[in-house]
Amino acid sequence: MKEAIITDLNGRYIEPTLVADSVTGVFDRMEPVQAGANDVELLASQKNDDNLPNEPKTKLVGYTVAIPLPDGLYEPTFDVHGYRKAKSNYDLAYVEYLGALAKHNPASGKPAPKRPTPVDSSSYWSNGLTEEEIEALQPKPVPTELDQLRIENAKLLLHVAELEAKSDKHIESTNELQSHNAALTQDHATLLLQLAEKGVI
Repeated sequence: MKEAIITDLNGRYIEPTLVADSVTGVFDRMEPVQAGANDVELLASQKNDDNLPNEPKTKLVGYTVAIPLPDGLYEPTFDVHGYRKAKSNYDLAYVEYLGALAKHNPASGKPAPKRPTPVDSSSYWSNGLTEEEIEALQPKPVPTELDQLRIENAKLLLHVAELEAKSDKHIESTNELQSHNAALTQDHATLLLQLAEKGVI
């Protein structure tokens, strides 16, 4: 036994199943149609007519794909119609090849007919999601411990630089205040001297 894939009508993966090792290809999945009241009457009338075959109605509900599923696909989808068309073309080409091979005379010196290239069945599996949807599912890379330390170090250096800038600005403001105080002290001393010379004090 080997694994095959059950798909919906669009070829989208539903679940795995088991098939015989010899089974390969794509097969329709049919289910009986639920009979309504009118259908029951019709079936009853058909039973009375021995000439009509009494077969239950069925409908196509999906496919069983006995073709290897490649790894790494997101919501795998099988191109059933594309595969069947390619397989039909290959089968036709192979029949023509066998006919030409049967007519070929090696003694004629003409080259033997070329065997058609088999269908690459697995290539008809594809991602059911767009590149954007797949990218959104990818986990964001987690920084290593070394990367985390580098980030923290950069933040600390930036913080130190900001503190140094504030400190320089504070020193500059302090120097301005000291210069202003020195000027006021000098002005006050000059005023006292002038008052003393005039005999006011």
